[in-house]
Amino acid sequence: MRVALDELAALGAASPDGPAGGDDRTWTGHDPAQVVAVLRDRHQRSMLAQHRLQLRLTRIAHPPAVGDLSRLPRDEVHRLDGMVRTRARLSTVLQSAHHETLTMNPEPAFNTAELKESSQQMRKVSARGGVTRLILGIPASAGDDSAWYSAESRARGARYRELPTMPMKLFVFDRRSAFIVVDPADRSKGYWEITAAQAVSDLIAMFYQHWEMSKPPRMWMPPKGLSPRESAIVVLLADGHTDAAITTRLDLSMRTIAYTVAGLMERYQVTNRFQLGLRLGAEAAQQAAASAAPPPDTPHQPTR
Repeated sequence: MRVALDELAALGAASPDGPAGGDDRTWTGHDPAQVVAVLRDRHQRSMLAQHRLQLRLTRIAHPPAVGDLSRLPRDEVHRLDGMVRTRARLSTVLQSAHHETLTMNPEPAFNTAELKESSQQMRKVSARGGVTRLILGIPASAGDDSAWYSAESRARGARYRELPTMPMKLFVFDRRSAFIVVDPADRSKGYWEITAAQAVSDLIAMFYQHWEMSKPPRMWMPPKGLSPRESAIVVLLADGHTDAAITTRLDLSMRTIAYTVAGLMERYQVTNRFQLGLRLGAEAAQQAAASAAPPPDTPHQPTR
């Protein structure tokens, strides 16, 4: 009881009427509104101190481009606790993007559930049109299931490149907001959403530095003339998946897959899937060779 009364006195919530030292003092309580204001102020200062400490730890765990986020105004850097809240916020910002999205993925593999969720968001963005999508990643490891997603993304206009390693996980939308993980070792802790102009600009500069060093992956991709759905189905078929397995990844019916493949066979004038695979492979190889060839020399124009 004595300890509790001392705490109340320290808060200005109560004060003794008699001299200190005795157990028979009378205490008088003070205005509750005043005490609540003191408690609220103490709580806010404590939360701000914790917030700045987390930001300093973020700087230690990330590359120099992140900078000292603890110096930014608090309304320009927000913490999104956990992946549920993070995914909801990322979805909202992505659907409002109108110009450009930049993505940096250091993960060597993605599971089907993550890819399905991401593909649904991608389809909504591509349906609006006008959004440039640049994606940086690293070579896929065993067990990765993203080949069909890459094919569909490319068919929908995204550009994808790779480097051996990536410095961090990063999303940037319309050059106005950036998202980085709180703890690179544990993404489940959530993300920081950064809207400070200079910090976002520094992260964009870092992204494009890596973009210039990167190259398109050396992996088979279907011809460019295919639709996004056709590209995704063909890549999965080439990887050995059955029609039933494809339905779970693309959320398509068996009938839709059969109609899509039949349409491709008719377009390429073949009678079975094996012949279709040969035709698609040959066309994709021709396109790859053409894009890799140096441009023809232009005739010399005499000066006048």
